[in-house]
Amino acid sequence: MSHRTLFKKSSLRRLPGLIVSLGLALTAPLVAAAVPAQVGSSVERTATVADNRPIVIGMIFEPVSFNPLRGVDSGSYYASTLVYEGLVKYDADMQLVPALAETFRVSDDGLTYYFKLRENLRFSTGAPITAGDVKASLALAASTVSPFRSDYTDIAAISIDGSKNIEIRLKQRSQPFLSRMAELRIFPAAVTALPDHGNKLLARTPVASGPYRLKHWETGLELVFERNPYYWGKPAASAAIVWRIIPDRTVAAVALAKGEIDLAQVDGRMWQNYLAGNHLTDLKLDQFNGNRTIYLGFNLRKSPFDQKIVRKAFAEALDRDTLARVFFGGYALVADTDTPRANWVFTPTESTTFDLTASAALLRQAGYERANQNAYWTRDGKAIALRILTVKDLEDVADVISDDLIRAGIKSEVEVIEYSTLRRLYLQKGRFDAVLWSRSCGPDPESTIVWSSNGPLNFCGLKSEPVDALLQSGRLASTKAERQAAYGDLQKYLARELPWAFLVQPKLLVAHKNEIINVQKGRQAQLGLPWDNPTFNAADWQRHP
Repeated sequence: MSHRTLFKKSSLRRLPGLIVSLGLALTAPLVAAAVPAQVGSSVERTATVADNRPIVIGMIFEPVSFNPLRGVDSGSYYASTLVYEGLVKYDADMQLVPALAETFRVSDDGLTYYFKLRENLRFSTGAPITAGDVKASLALAASTVSPFRSDYTDIAAISIDGSKNIEIRLKQRSQPFLSRMAELRIFPAAVTALPDHGNKLLARTPVASGPYRLKHWETGLELVFERNPYYWGKPAASAAIVWRIIPDRTVAAVALAKGEIDLAQVDGRMWQNYLAGNHLTDLKLDQFNGNRTIYLGFNLRKSPFDQKIVRKAFAEALDRDTLARVFFGGYALVADTDTPRANWVFTPTESTTFDLTASAALLRQAGYERANQNAYWTRDGKAIALRILTVKDLEDVADVISDDLIRAGIKSEVEVIEYSTLRRLYLQKGRFDAVLWSRSCGPDPESTIVWSSNGPLNFCGLKSEPVDALLQSGRLASTKAERQAAYGDLQKYLARELPWAFLVQPKLLVAHKNEIINVQKGRQAQLGLPWDNPTFNAADWQRHP
């Protein structure tokens, strides 16, 4: 039985009168705006570009929530980057530069971080952004209600001086801490103080600090983002971004070919065999080295998946080279860990090869028997089997992997489940054999949230003192070389122990009309985009004059 997402047209939900009591104003049609009539040229900004038609992007994802403590899916993250901005941000060369903070510095001992906010910072409601808002947002991100609290566990104290200055003292050195300030979402302190910490309000009506603000959201159809007139920096190049929800990549490619959308993420086969193959000369492809790893993750709490020898037998039954070449049209690399090749800590490791003979030998060593080439491997009269759970977007890959396993004598089936249901009812509760999933990475290699024994995204249930020690070493290292060594050893451990069967790292491919420019900038082709986020440069997209 497969569970599918139901997309249907529905009326927009209205927020309660609580918004008014908080002094917040959001753009129509969600809530009537209550923007000050005179805000001054230093606050409300406008931009003039050659063509202000909205840029329409086809996205297979619909955000779950604009509350970053609830919407931890890719769609929510990508959409949130349009409306939120951190104290710092990554530039086109993936270097951290000032954002909401005009300046920042770190003490010589690495234990104290100082940030000074820019003048005249405003939320999208027109309300000022203050140091108090930053403190409240940081405290919420570090609290027990946050799935990202491990990113802020080293904070000892947060103090503010006036409305602009923030001082954060750490218990111990934390090398990834500054990168986490790029991911920090800042909300009005009054919102974080609500009984639900703003969950209901923020889910559908983000209080923006970034280049865009959400104007309209019709469930299952589209989201419309308009230029945020209160944004501190260079105004967004396009007056509006329309996020058209197209759950099928093939349908999105057809819409792109017909000119119905301006831009979409595509897979290698679709570009190679359909878009480029039909000589659509009005389209261009921008390629980015991938920061996403597709993997088959095992539930290490269950037998026989808790046995390394069985996991390795499964991994050696998978033809990853053919998967990368055929399924992804050659726009993918075979992966041996979840660290992208473009990441500065990438370390070559031992590689699991496609070898059915070796796979069979491992299963025999584990006590399994196979009557003939058309039979399943059995032990004590029971066939070795696994059910692969996945989401609609990865169904085709899961089918390929399942076919490989069946060919090797391993009973396998695929079940497609809606994302939030899969995460909440299956992965978080450990109710699965294996999951066909993907993990995206940012520029910093910190991965405690995924691989530590208590990591909230450690769905496979890996419990390893050596891994915990390596993660701690990577956080506390005093030099870049020490960090590289720690994360290099982590990669070797993962490649050896195979809690996941690492499959491929696809390139991020963004196809768009020739007239759309600034999709790719700086060194991004080589380094990839943070978290494989196709909307990372959206504030710079525009139609060529």
